[in-house]
Amino acid sequence: MKIKRILSATLAAAMLLCCCALTACASKPAVPTATDFEVQPGAYRYQDMGDFFVETEQGQYYLGWDQIIRFAEPGSRAFYPLCNKPNCGHGGEDCNAYTDYALGYWNGHLYTTTYGDNGPVVMRMDMDGANHREVGQLPFLTAVDGARHASGELLFHNGSLFYMYDAIETDPEWAMSIYQFDLETGKGRWLFQEDIPLFTYSYGSSYVNICGDDFFFKIANGVTGECTYALGNLKTGRVEATLPDWGDRNSGAMEQDGVLYYFKADAGLCEYDRATGVETVRFPMEEAYTANTCYTRNYILVRSMDTEDFQQCTLWVLDRDYNLLGKAPQEKIGTWFPQPYAITADSIYFWLNGKITHYIDTSDLSNLELLPMPDTSNARVHG
Repeated sequence: MKIKRILSATLAAAMLLCCCALTACASKPAVPTATDFEVQPGAYRYQDMGDFFVETEQGQYYLGWDQIIRFAEPGSRAFYPLCNKPNCGHGGEDCNAYTDYALGYWNGHLYTTTYGDNGPVVMRMDMDGANHREVGQLPFLTAVDGARHASGELLFHNGSLFYMYDAIETDPEWAMSIYQFDLETGKGRWLFQEDIPLFTYSYGSSYVNICGDDFFFKIANGVTGECTYALGNLKTGRVEATLPDWGDRNSGAMEQDGVLYYFKADAGLCEYDRATGVETVRFPMEEAYTANTCYTRNYILVRSMDTEDFQQCTLWVLDRDYNLLGKAPQEKIGTWFPQPYAITADSIYFWLNGKITHYIDTSDLSNLELLPMPDTSNARVHG
Protein backbone atom coordinates (compact mmCIF):
# COMPACT_ATOMS: atom_id res chain seq x y z
CA MET A 1 0.00 0.00 0.00
CA LYS A 2 1.33 3.39 -0.94
CA ILE A 3 -0.20 6.83 -0.53
CA LYS A 4 0.36 8.86 -3.67
CA ARG A 5 2.61 11.88 -3.60
CA ILE A 6 0.68 14.93 -4.76
CA LEU A 7 3.61 17.06 -5.80
CA SER A 8 3.40 16.41 -9.51
CA ALA A 9 4.11 19.34 -11.78
CA THR A 10 0.41 20.14 -12.05
CA LEU A 11 -0.84 19.43 -8.55
CA ALA A 12 2.11 20.97 -6.77
CA ALA A 13 1.34 24.19 -8.57
CA ALA A 14 -2.02 24.18 -6.83
CA MET A 15 -0.24 24.87 -3.54
CA LEU A 16 0.21 28.40 -4.83
CA LEU A 17 1.88 30.80 -2.49
CA CYS A 18 3.57 33.49 -4.56
CA CYS A 19 4.39 37.19 -4.71
CA CYS A 20 4.99 39.95 -7.25
CA ALA A 21 6.78 43.27 -7.50
CA LEU A 22 4.99 46.45 -6.49
CA THR A 23 4.90 48.80 -9.46
CA ALA A 24 3.22 52.00 -10.55
CA CYS A 25 0.20 50.05 -11.83
CA ALA A 26 -1.63 51.18 -8.67
CA SER A 27 -0.94 53.21 -5.59
CA LYS A 28 1.59 51.49 -3.37
CA PRO A 29 0.18 50.34 -0.02
CA ALA A 30 2.04 50.54 3.23
CA VAL A 31 4.98 48.20 3.69
CA PRO A 32 3.47 44.82 4.68
CA THR A 33 3.89 43.59 8.22
CA ALA A 34 3.80 40.13 9.72
CA THR A 35 0.05 40.44 10.36
CA ASP A 36 -0.56 40.67 6.61
CA PHE A 37 0.85 37.17 6.15
CA GLU A 38 0.26 35.47 9.48
CA VAL A 39 -1.14 31.97 9.62
CA GLN A 40 -4.89 32.15 10.11
CA PRO A 41 -6.38 28.63 10.25
CA GLY A 42 -10.00 28.49 9.22
CA ALA A 43 -9.90 31.87 7.49
CA TYR A 44 -7.20 31.78 4.80
CA ARG A 45 -6.40 28.21 3.83
CA TYR A 46 -2.99 28.50 2.28
CA GLN A 47 -1.23 25.94 4.46
CA ASP A 48 -1.75 22.41 5.75
CA MET A 49 -3.18 21.33 2.39
CA GLY A 50 -1.00 18.38 1.52
CA ASP A 51 2.30 20.19 0.95
CA PHE A 52 3.32 19.43 4.49
CA PHE A 53 4.59 22.72 5.88
CA VAL A 54 3.39 24.08 9.22
CA GLU A 55 4.20 27.18 11.24
CA THR A 56 3.88 26.92 15.03
CA GLU A 57 4.84 28.87 18.10
CA GLN A 58 7.97 26.70 18.29
CA GLY A 59 9.06 27.45 14.71
CA GLN A 60 8.54 26.18 11.17
CA TYR A 61 8.51 22.55 10.06
CA TYR A 62 8.33 20.86 6.67
CA LEU A 63 8.57 17.35 5.28
CA GLY A 64 10.81 16.76 2.25
CA TRP A 65 10.67 14.02 -0.33
CA ASP A 66 13.48 12.28 1.55
CA GLN A 67 10.91 11.68 4.36
CA ILE A 68 12.92 13.83 6.78
CA ILE A 69 11.17 16.52 8.85
CA ARG A 70 13.14 19.77 8.98
CA PHE A 71 12.82 22.58 11.49
CA ALA A 72 13.72 26.29 11.62
CA GLU A 73 13.54 28.37 14.78
CA PRO A 74 11.22 31.41 14.84
CA GLY A 75 12.62 34.18 12.66
CA SER A 76 15.16 31.86 11.03
CA ARG A 77 15.25 30.38 7.53
CA ALA A 78 17.91 27.79 8.43
CA PHE A 79 16.18 24.39 8.42
CA TYR A 80 17.77 21.39 10.17
CA PRO A 81 16.69 17.75 10.50
CA LEU A 82 14.40 17.44 13.51
CA CYS A 83 16.70 15.00 15.29
CA ASN A 84 19.12 15.32 18.20
CA LYS A 85 20.49 11.78 18.21
CA PRO A 86 24.30 11.74 18.29
CA ASN A 87 25.95 10.60 15.06
CA CYS A 88 22.62 10.08 13.33
CA GLY A 89 22.85 10.06 9.54
CA HIS A 90 19.19 11.12 9.13
CA GLY A 91 18.61 8.56 6.43
CA GLY A 92 16.55 5.79 7.99
CA GLU A 93 13.67 4.85 10.22
CA ASP A 94 15.79 5.10 13.39
CA CYS A 95 16.11 8.88 12.90
CA ASN A 96 13.75 11.02 14.98
CA ALA A 97 13.15 13.19 11.90
CA TYR A 98 12.09 10.29 9.65
CA THR A 99 8.45 9.58 8.86
CA ASP A 100 6.54 7.72 6.18
CA TYR A 101 4.11 10.40 5.05
CA ALA A 102 2.29 13.57 6.11
CA LEU A 103 3.05 16.23 8.68
CA GLY A 104 0.58 18.22 10.76
CA TYR A 105 0.43 20.17 13.98
CA TRP A 106 -2.12 20.44 16.74
CA ASN A 107 -2.11 21.56 20.37
CA GLY A 108 1.60 21.27 21.09
CA HIS A 109 2.36 18.12 19.11
CA LEU A 110 3.36 17.08 15.60
CA TYR A 111 1.47 14.35 13.76
CA THR A 112 2.51 12.02 10.94
CA THR A 113 1.48 8.66 9.51
CA THR A 114 3.29 5.36 9.21
CA TYR A 115 2.21 2.04 7.71
CA GLY A 116 1.32 -1.19 9.41
CA ASP A 117 -0.20 -4.48 8.34
CA ASN A 118 -3.68 -3.03 8.81
CA GLY A 119 -3.10 0.22 6.96
CA PRO A 120 -2.01 3.77 7.85
CA VAL A 121 -1.34 4.52 11.52
CA VAL A 122 -1.48 8.08 12.88
CA MET A 123 1.52 8.94 15.07
CA ARG A 124 2.02 11.75 17.59
CA MET A 125 5.45 13.16 18.53
CA ASP A 126 6.90 15.91 20.66
CA MET A 127 7.90 19.18 19.04
CA ASP A 128 11.58 18.15 19.04
CA GLY A 129 10.78 14.99 17.08
CA ALA A 130 11.17 12.63 20.04
CA ASN A 131 8.69 10.28 21.72
CA HIS A 132 6.79 8.85 18.74
CA ARG A 133 3.60 7.06 19.79
CA GLU A 134 0.48 5.73 18.09
CA VAL A 135 -2.78 7.68 18.21
CA GLY A 136 -5.00 5.45 16.12
CA GLN A 137 -5.62 3.62 12.86
CA LEU A 138 -7.09 4.90 9.61
CA PRO A 139 -9.58 2.44 8.11
CA PHE A 140 -9.29 0.36 4.98
CA LEU A 141 -11.91 0.49 2.29
CA THR A 142 -13.15 -2.98 1.40
CA ALA A 143 -14.53 -3.81 -2.06
CA VAL A 144 -17.34 -6.29 -2.60
CA ASP A 145 -14.79 -8.92 -3.61
CA GLY A 146 -13.04 -8.50 -0.27
CA ALA A 147 -10.06 -6.58 -1.63
CA ARG A 148 -8.76 -3.94 0.80
CA HIS A 149 -7.74 -0.48 -0.30
CA ALA A 150 -6.09 2.36 1.63
CA SER A 151 -4.61 4.67 -1.00
CA GLY A 152 -5.42 8.35 -0.86
CA GLU A 153 -4.29 11.81 0.17
CA LEU A 154 -4.13 13.64 3.46
CA LEU A 155 -4.48 17.12 4.91
CA PHE A 156 -4.68 18.56 8.41
CA HIS A 157 -7.06 21.19 9.76
CA ASN A 158 -8.03 22.41 13.22
CA GLY A 159 -7.31 19.24 15.18
CA SER A 160 -8.34 16.76 12.51
CA LEU A 161 -6.67 14.73 9.80
CA PHE A 162 -8.74 14.33 6.65
CA TYR A 163 -8.09 11.28 4.46
CA MET A 164 -9.42 11.37 0.90
CA TYR A 165 -9.51 7.79 -0.32
CA ASP A 166 -9.12 6.97 -3.98
CA ALA A 167 -12.09 5.18 -5.47
CA ILE A 168 -11.78 1.41 -5.91
CA GLU A 169 -12.56 1.27 -9.60
CA THR A 170 -12.81 -2.53 -9.62
CA ASP A 171 -15.82 -2.24 -7.34
CA PRO A 172 -19.17 -2.29 -9.20
CA GLU A 173 -20.30 0.85 -7.37
CA TRP A 174 -17.10 2.81 -6.80
CA ALA A 175 -16.78 6.35 -5.52
CA MET A 176 -14.35 8.51 -3.57
CA SER A 177 -14.58 8.63 0.23
CA ILE A 178 -13.54 11.17 2.87
CA TYR A 179 -12.68 10.26 6.47
CA GLN A 180 -12.17 12.68 9.39
CA PHE A 181 -9.81 11.52 12.16
CA ASP A 182 -9.69 13.39 15.50
CA LEU A 183 -6.05 13.91 16.51
CA GLU A 184 -6.84 14.12 20.23
CA THR A 185 -9.13 11.12 20.66
CA GLY A 186 -8.14 8.87 17.74
CA LYS A 187 -11.80 8.53 16.76
CA GLY A 188 -13.12 9.14 13.28
CA ARG A 189 -16.16 9.39 11.03
CA TRP A 190 -16.99 9.23 7.34
CA LEU A 191 -18.05 12.50 5.69
CA PHE A 192 -20.48 13.29 2.85
CA GLN A 193 -21.09 9.60 2.09
CA GLU A 194 -24.74 10.09 1.17
CA ASP A 195 -23.96 13.04 -1.10
CA ILE A 196 -20.98 11.81 -3.16
CA PRO A 197 -22.36 10.23 -6.34
CA LEU A 198 -21.27 6.82 -7.56
CA PHE A 199 -18.48 6.65 -10.14
CA THR A 200 -16.68 9.75 -8.88
CA TYR A 201 -13.06 10.28 -7.99
CA SER A 202 -11.18 12.97 -6.07
CA TYR A 203 -8.83 15.53 -7.56
CA GLY A 204 -6.86 15.30 -4.34
CA SER A 205 -5.93 17.60 -1.50
CA SER A 206 -4.50 20.24 -3.84
CA TYR A 207 -8.10 21.14 -4.75
CA VAL A 208 -9.43 21.10 -1.20
CA ASN A 209 -9.96 24.09 1.07
CA ILE A 210 -11.37 24.17 4.58
CA CYS A 211 -12.67 27.52 5.84
CA GLY A 212 -14.14 27.36 9.32
CA ASP A 213 -16.73 24.57 9.20
CA ASP A 214 -16.94 24.48 5.40
CA PHE A 215 -15.13 21.79 3.41
CA PHE A 216 -14.69 22.48 -0.31
CA PHE A 217 -13.54 19.72 -2.65
CA LYS A 218 -13.61 19.00 -6.36
CA ILE A 219 -14.87 15.69 -7.70
CA ALA A 220 -15.04 14.30 -11.20
CA ASN A 221 -17.44 11.87 -12.84
CA GLY A 222 -15.41 8.87 -13.94
CA VAL A 223 -17.84 8.16 -16.80
CA THR A 224 -18.50 11.60 -18.29
CA GLY A 225 -15.44 13.48 -17.00
CA GLU A 226 -17.62 16.32 -15.70
CA CYS A 227 -16.16 18.19 -12.69
CA THR A 228 -18.21 19.51 -9.79
CA TYR A 229 -17.16 21.68 -6.86
CA ALA A 230 -18.81 20.45 -3.67
CA LEU A 231 -19.51 22.66 -0.65
CA GLY A 232 -19.74 20.44 2.43
CA ASN A 233 -20.40 21.21 6.08
CA LEU A 234 -18.20 19.62 8.75
CA LYS A 235 -20.84 19.97 11.45
CA THR A 236 -23.46 17.98 9.56
CA GLY A 237 -21.19 15.86 7.36
CA ARG A 238 -23.41 16.69 4.41
CA VAL A 239 -22.84 18.49 1.10
CA GLU A 240 -24.90 21.67 1.16
CA ALA A 241 -24.41 22.78 -2.45
CA THR A 242 -22.48 22.00 -5.60
CA LEU A 243 -21.15 24.22 -8.38
CA PRO A 244 -21.33 22.42 -11.74
CA ASP A 245 -18.95 22.67 -14.70
CA TRP A 246 -15.92 23.24 -12.47
CA GLY A 247 -13.10 22.34 -14.85
CA ASP A 248 -9.67 21.19 -13.76
CA ARG A 249 -8.21 24.53 -14.88
CA ASN A 250 -10.07 26.34 -12.08
CA SER A 251 -8.42 26.87 -8.71
CA GLY A 252 -9.75 25.85 -5.35
CA ALA A 253 -11.81 28.42 -3.49
CA MET A 254 -11.40 30.35 -0.26
CA GLU A 255 -14.53 31.45 1.59
CA GLN A 256 -15.01 34.52 3.74
CA ASP A 257 -18.33 35.86 5.03
CA GLY A 258 -20.36 33.76 2.60
CA VAL A 259 -18.33 34.70 -0.49
CA LEU A 260 -16.12 32.27 -2.43
CA TYR A 261 -12.90 33.63 -3.97
CA TYR A 262 -11.16 31.73 -6.79
CA PHE A 263 -9.64 31.74 -10.27
CA LYS A 264 -11.87 30.56 -13.12
CA ALA A 265 -10.37 29.53 -16.45
CA ASP A 266 -11.06 31.85 -19.41
CA ALA A 267 -12.37 34.45 -16.97
CA GLY A 268 -10.08 35.47 -14.13
CA LEU A 269 -10.34 36.11 -10.41
CA CYS A 270 -13.95 35.68 -9.37
CA GLU A 271 -16.26 36.02 -6.43
CA TYR A 272 -19.34 33.86 -5.87
CA ASP A 273 -22.00 35.01 -3.41
CA ARG A 274 -23.50 31.91 -1.80
CA ALA A 275 -26.65 33.74 -0.71
CA THR A 276 -27.56 35.08 -4.15
CA GLY A 277 -25.84 32.52 -6.38
CA VAL A 278 -24.26 35.34 -8.39
CA GLU A 279 -20.73 35.02 -9.78
CA THR A 280 -18.74 38.17 -10.55
CA VAL A 281 -15.46 38.40 -12.46
CA ARG A 282 -13.42 40.90 -10.42
CA PHE A 283 -10.09 40.74 -12.27
CA PRO A 284 -10.02 39.42 -15.86
CA MET A 285 -7.16 37.03 -16.67
CA GLU A 286 -8.24 35.48 -19.96
CA GLU A 287 -4.62 35.08 -21.04
CA ALA A 288 -3.88 32.59 -18.23
CA TYR A 289 -4.38 28.92 -19.05
CA THR A 290 -4.84 28.14 -15.38
CA ALA A 291 -3.89 29.76 -12.08
CA ASN A 292 -3.95 29.24 -8.36
CA THR A 293 -4.52 31.85 -5.73
CA CYS A 294 -3.66 32.67 -2.14
CA TYR A 295 -5.59 35.26 -0.16
CA THR A 296 -3.93 37.01 2.78
CA ARG A 297 -5.35 39.75 4.95
CA ASN A 298 -4.38 42.53 2.52
CA TYR A 299 -3.09 40.83 -0.61
CA ILE A 300 -4.04 38.35 -3.30
CA LEU A 301 -1.07 36.29 -4.45
CA VAL A 302 -1.37 34.51 -7.79
CA ARG A 303 0.70 32.15 -9.89
CA SER A 304 -0.66 31.73 -13.39
CA MET A 305 0.36 29.01 -15.82
CA ASP A 306 0.07 30.80 -19.13
CA THR A 307 0.46 27.93 -21.61
CA GLU A 308 -1.01 24.46 -21.75
CA ASP A 309 2.46 22.89 -21.63
CA PHE A 310 3.28 24.83 -18.41
CA GLN A 311 6.39 26.34 -19.99
CA GLN A 312 5.46 29.91 -19.07
CA CYS A 313 4.43 31.09 -15.60
CA THR A 314 3.69 34.53 -14.16
CA LEU A 315 3.67 35.79 -10.59
CA TRP A 316 1.11 38.47 -9.65
CA VAL A 317 0.15 40.54 -6.58
CA LEU A 318 -3.06 42.50 -6.10
CA ASP A 319 -4.62 44.23 -3.15
CA ARG A 320 -7.96 42.94 -1.83
CA ASP A 321 -9.79 45.49 -4.00
CA TYR A 322 -8.23 43.83 -7.10
CA ASN A 323 -5.89 46.68 -7.93
CA LEU A 324 -2.89 45.24 -9.74
CA LEU A 325 0.26 46.05 -7.80
CA GLY A 326 2.69 44.12 -9.95
CA LYS A 327 3.41 41.11 -12.11
CA ALA A 328 6.57 39.37 -13.29
CA PRO A 329 7.44 36.30 -15.35
CA GLN A 330 8.77 33.38 -13.38
CA GLU A 331 12.16 32.02 -14.44
CA LYS A 332 13.29 28.42 -14.50
CA ILE A 333 16.18 27.20 -12.42
CA GLY A 334 17.73 24.45 -14.49
CA THR A 335 14.90 22.45 -16.04
CA TRP A 336 12.06 23.44 -13.73
CA PHE A 337 10.24 26.42 -12.30
CA PRO A 338 10.60 26.66 -8.51
CA GLN A 339 7.14 25.99 -7.14
CA PRO A 340 5.60 28.40 -4.60
CA TYR A 341 5.26 26.20 -1.54
CA ALA A 342 4.44 28.03 1.69
CA ILE A 343 4.03 31.54 3.05
CA THR A 344 4.93 32.68 6.55
CA ALA A 345 5.12 36.00 8.35
CA ASP A 346 8.43 36.87 6.68
CA SER A 347 8.93 34.56 3.69
CA ILE A 348 7.40 33.02 0.60
CA TYR A 349 9.16 29.69 0.21
CA PHE A 350 9.78 27.96 -3.13
CA TRP A 351 10.15 24.22 -3.65
CA LEU A 352 12.42 22.48 -6.18
CA ASN A 353 13.40 18.82 -6.49
CA GLY A 354 11.77 17.78 -3.25
CA LYS A 355 12.94 20.47 -0.85
CA ILE A 356 12.70 24.19 -0.13
CA THR A 357 15.48 25.89 -2.10
CA HIS A 358 14.58 29.61 -2.39
CA TYR A 359 12.50 32.31 -0.74
CA ILE A 360 11.21 35.85 -1.22
CA ASP A 361 11.39 38.25 1.69
CA THR A 362 7.85 39.58 2.27
CA SER A 363 9.14 42.69 4.03
CA ASP A 364 10.08 44.12 0.63
CA LEU A 365 7.55 43.24 -2.05
CA SER A 366 9.24 45.60 -4.48
CA ASN A 367 12.04 43.03 -4.80
CA LEU A 368 11.09 39.78 -6.54
CA GLU A 369 14.53 38.22 -6.34
CA LEU A 370 14.47 34.56 -5.32
CA LEU A 371 17.11 34.22 -2.65
CA PRO A 372 18.84 30.89 -1.98
CA MET A 373 18.06 29.17 1.29
CA PRO A 374 20.87 28.99 3.86
CA ASP A 375 23.10 25.96 3.34
CA THR A 376 22.77 23.74 6.42
CA SER A 377 24.26 20.58 4.92
CA ASN A 378 27.34 20.75 7.15
CA ALA A 379 25.78 22.47 10.15
CA ARG A 380 24.39 21.10 13.40
CA VAL A 381 21.04 19.40 13.60
CA HIS A 382 18.19 20.65 15.75
CA GLY A 383 18.77 20.15 19.46
